Amino acid sequence: MILLINLLIIGLGLFWFMSTNAWGLIPLGFGLILLALGIKFIPADPPHKGIMTRFGKRTNVPKDEGLRYVIPLIDGIIPVNVKKKNYDLPTETVRTPDLAELEIPISLTWTPHEDYLIEYLNSGGEEGVNNILSDVVRERVRGWAMNHQEGPQTFKEALGAKEDAVEILIKAVSGKEIGRIPSRIPTTTLFHYFNEPQIPPTEKEEEIYGKNCWKKIKKIIDSEDKENKEKDEEIPFIKEAIDTRREQVKEIQRGNGVQVISKLGITLNRLNIGDIAIKKGSLLDQAAEKEIKEESEKAAETVELKHVGVRIAELMGEPWNYTKEQARDIVQTERDKVTKKIYDVQGLKGLGKGIGEVIGETLKRR
Repeated sequence: MILLINLLIIGLGLFWFMSTNAWGLIPLGFGLILLALGIKFIPADPPHKGIMTRFGKRTNVPKDEGLRYVIPLIDGIIPVNVKKKNYDLPTETVRTPDLAELEIPISLTWTPHEDYLIEYLNSGGEEGVNNILSDVVRERVRGWAMNHQEGPQTFKEALGAKEDAVEILIKAVSGKEIGRIPSRIPTTTLFHYFNEPQIPPTEKEEEIYGKNCWKKIKKIIDSEDKENKEKDEEIPFIKEAIDTRREQVKEIQRGNGVQVISKLGITLNRLNIGDIAIKKGSLLDQAAEKEIKEESEKAAETVELKHVGVRIAELMGEPWNYTKEQARDIVQTERDKVTKKIYDVQGLKGLGKGIGEVIGETLKRR
């Protein structure tokens, strides 16, 4: 409507001027100035959305990319880059309850949400959101690693707990908006119980719920489902809630997530972690390297001894026919385990210029 009024002023001024009346330049110029002030451009590459302002105050009216017209001197537009943001956090070092140091690489992808652009700007834009996500994720992953109930109890459990860690982090980042699992049982335990095929309980789960861990869990779940339905029919069964959560986690891992985080003004598209590994140079890494080296040397020695046995057998057979001791000495010499020296001895009485052999064997260490 405002644009039509502006165009009408320009049209009247032009018509007035064309009627040989110079006063027509006044409405014509005024209309052109208003048109220039009212036209705003929202970039399309990279994709942007616009936040409308009125008297300098931001409103919740988003504008799409392209040319837009606003009321001059009253309205304005703040362009916001809404391209997907990929963010790789620095590798996080954590400790498990057995004090092992592990490294966990974490990466995220998110997009500013067009319905929460003000919250996005209030969070500091791209840099501010990345800082907030980094703080939340780093604090939560450290807490998970040392948690005696929902976290791994040893570094070996942690190395195989990638899926558990991802679920915990997604829940921490999303907060209440991801939905609640209607059970007092830790979500990681429910993930193990409802997994197909069912994952064996951890030592900690057996410690909490007993040797017949999954039977005890089933009784608790049945009881909680019954209580929940008596309170409110809208509360989902625990298995349904876990299946929904599992699907949400998988989609976010694939990069297809649509989890809205309104307090940050974004949509979480992807959150994933790489392989959890022992920290390079840590005591555990040094011990593991030493163990691997010793096992490798032991295997090599076993193979070498087999070759020694075969070689001795060859020397004892045709055409050599050495004794067992002779064959052993020859093989040991070949392997540089002993040295054999030959000396030329001259002047022995009765033998003239004879040659005698003196064979000395000394142990030679490598």
